[in-house]
Amino acid sequence: MGAMERVISQMSYDMRRKRYLGKSKKQSRNSQHEIHHRAKSASGRQVYMPVIALSGGNAKKVIGILLIAIGVMLILTRCFGGSRKDAVKDINEKKVVYETQTSYENFIQDFNIEEEDLKVLLDLSLRYKQDYAHTLGVWAVESYKGGSMAQVKQCLRQYRPESELDDFGMYDAATKLYKQFIYDIRKFPLKIRKGYTYENGWKQSRTYNGNRLHYGIDIMSDTNESGKIEVISMTDGIVENVGWNETGGYRVGVRSPGGAYFYYAHLDDYPSHLQKGDRIDAGDLLGMMGDTGYGTEGTRGQFPVHLHIGIAVKTKDQVEFWINPYALLKYTEDK
Repeated sequence: MGAMERVISQMSYDMRRKRYLGKSKKQSRNSQHEIHHRAKSASGRQVYMPVIALSGGNAKKVIGILLIAIGVMLILTRCFGGSRKDAVKDINEKKVVYETQTSYENFIQDFNIEEEDLKVLLDLSLRYKQDYAHTLGVWAVESYKGGSMAQVKQCLRQYRPESELDDFGMYDAATKLYKQFIYDIRKFPLKIRKGYTYENGWKQSRTYNGNRLHYGIDIMSDTNESGKIEVISMTDGIVENVGWNETGGYRVGVRSPGGAYFYYAHLDDYPSHLQKGDRIDAGDLLGMMGDTGYGTEGTRGQFPVHLHIGIAVKTKDQVEFWINPYALLKYTEDK
């Protein structure tokens, strides 16, 4: 055999060996991934069941998938199996928050503070160099909790009172609410200081146009004569409404500098020059006490002669949040 023939023969041998080795490796890999074991079927015949053989990498993948599946099952159990208790807990917590907010808002809206306490709180504000609205906010929180004036004083000595109501944001809400009107009130709404009476008729029932609550105080004329008693503005401000209102009759609405709305209703008449957008001062004439309202324009005599005075402020959720003006009337009446 020549040299060339030996080289060709060797190359042919190497190629056959390479193909053989490649085929052997492929069969080996297949055998690792699919090993058959025998099992008996219901008929007793031998059947072959494929079993996946796990190499190191595949084992890690399967374990990872199993862990993920377990995690998903735990989450689903939490969301669906355990969600009932969690949902009930959330509902109860929201109910407590809502009831607390509602009762507290009713408390600060009713503003059941004595005239003398208003004076005491003003003196405390001056003594401790505190904002008066802040002082009223402290009073609202402590009074709602059933605290005494001594506790109010203790809180005013601190920069900020400690209260669980802070979690609901009600302390700041009260301060912002009182700030809208407490600095603006300068006058009692009647020019005279006799010939009238009033009481705390806040939230009494009314039936005109359906059952409703009375969000204001009525100052009654002793003589029940319309057009005899002058009604003046309690504050500086801008005339926001003037003229007829079905429920309030002839009325004037004034927006004070702090943002509160002062509502004077059931007037016998009002100055002809008074228009929406006019700037007025505390003490300016708004009209005469009357008995108008509860009907179309000009309706009179549906009730005794009186002045309805209402004070509304803005809150986060309400454009008109009415405040009981009784204590403020008592306070300004004595000034």
